Order: sequence, then C-alpha cells, then structure tokens
Amino acid sequence: MTSPENTEEKAAAYARGLDAGRIEQRLQGHDEHLRKINGSIDSMTQALRSLTEELRGNVTRFSANVTADRRDAAERDKIAAALVKEAGIVASERTVRWTTWQRWFAVVGAIILVVNFGLGLYLAFGR
Repeated sequence: MTSPENTEEKAAAYARGLDAGRIEQRLQGHDEHLRKINGSIDSMTQALRSLTEELRGNVTRFSANVTADRRDAAERDKIAAALVKEAGIVASERTVRWTTWQRWFAVVGAIILVVNFGLGLYLAFGR
C-alpha cells in the first residue's frame, strides 16, 4: 500500500490543486466581469461619440439659422430705412413751403383781387 508520507504529499497536492482551482475560478469570474465593464465602457464611449456628433450638427444648424436671421434682420433694417426715407420724401413733396417772394406775390394778388371785386360791385350797383 501507500506510505503515510506519500498520502500526506498527495493530500497536500490535492489541497493545493483545490486552492488553485478556486483561485482560477475566481480569476475567471473577475475576467468575465472586466469584459462586461469594458464592453459597457465601449458602448458608452460610442454613445457619447454619436451624441457629440449630433450636438455638433445641431450647433452648426443653429449657428447657420442665427446667421441667416441676423442677415434677414439687417436686410429688414435696410428696407425699413429706405421706406422711411421714401416716406419722408413723399411727405416733403406734399407739404411744399412757399418762399418769401411767393408769399408777397400771393398777398399782393389777393389785395388786387379784392379791390377789383369791390370796384366791380361799386360800378355795378353804385350807379
């Protein structure tokens, strides 16, 4: 049969094998856990990349809209200024001011008209 030393060696080797198996099993569990973590980190990184690209696209679109709105506002301001200027020209053409000599001429003409009317009435009914 087997000697007691041989049995103790076998028992010790068996115990070492069990411990190594437990350690191997724990390491394998840790490896699987690390693979899951790495996979979730990779998927999170991919999601962040796609989100970043989407945000960049939205910012570019928003920036283009803001620039277009600014350009439209500037064009509207130019059109409004032109319309105000045109309205001022039309208003000034409607309200024509007479010069001083034109006013004197109108007053003298009105006086002559009144005198002639009065003279005509005098001659018509006075005689």
